[in-house]
Amino acid sequence: MRILTYITALLLIFNLSYAQDQGPEMVLIEGGEYYMGNDYSANSDERPEHQITLSSFFISKYEVTVEEYARFCRVTGHRLPEGSPMTPINNITWEDAVMYCNWLSRASRLERCYELTRDSNRFTATYIPGSNGYRLPTEAEWEYAARGGIKSKAYAFSGSHDLSEVAWSINNSGNTSHDVGQKKPNELGIYDMTGNAMEWCYDWYGSKYYENSPVDNPSGPGRGVSKVCRGGNFMCRPDVLRNSRRFNLEPNAKEGLAGIRLVKNQ
Repeated sequence: MRILTYITALLLIFNLSYAQDQGPEMVLIEGGEYYMGNDYSANSDERPEHQITLSSFFISKYEVTVEEYARFCRVTGHRLPEGSPMTPINNITWEDAVMYCNWLSRASRLERCYELTRDSNRFTATYIPGSNGYRLPTEAEWEYAARGGIKSKAYAFSGSHDLSEVAWSINNSGNTSHDVGQKKPNELGIYDMTGNAMEWCYDWYGSKYYENSPVDNPSGPGRGVSKVCRGGNFMCRPDVLRNSRRFNLEPNAKEGLAGIRLVKNQ
């Protein structure tokens, strides 16, 4: 009986350790104020620049890789991804991304961040405030982290004015994604926020949202047709890879080269 109890205890410790190991390496982003957007952009949806105040949060140092996403697929029955194990997952839908967040939260013994519902016409993911699990960044959180947070040096790209130092783009990618973490990180030690895979955000996209965005912890319009993506990808030209550049895709789009970067509440 003692041996059985001992084995049970070891299995419990192993399972807890395994669950805790599911999560990625995270970087603490200290909250603060910054000016979001770009008054000098030719794209009207980046205007006006507006002051935002954000609470502190954690963000993953790397994009979610093919290998990490494949674990989710094996458990849930999703189609296994193609590509080298350490390249960022891409061409997944926003719906897949929030399901991955909930799955990883459960695997890590954390609270799920999204209430998911589906009917014949619509998939809905509603954020659960105060949850301690993994989620997608808001658009404001993404841009703040890409700019370097309180350590920002006002670079055009995430970590440098020299795109080749920090990003895989059409100029150097060879038309394919690359293993995460191969380029220089930004001021906060975060890799690949420019180029490689596009990154889904939680927010609905609104072309005029900046005109009336809340000041504190904005999370996008209450409804919309498409979701925000940020960071560009390995097929993008340099002129569209600025930190303030906004992209959008429909939530069920699979061909946008979009992937996942995870966030947790502090």
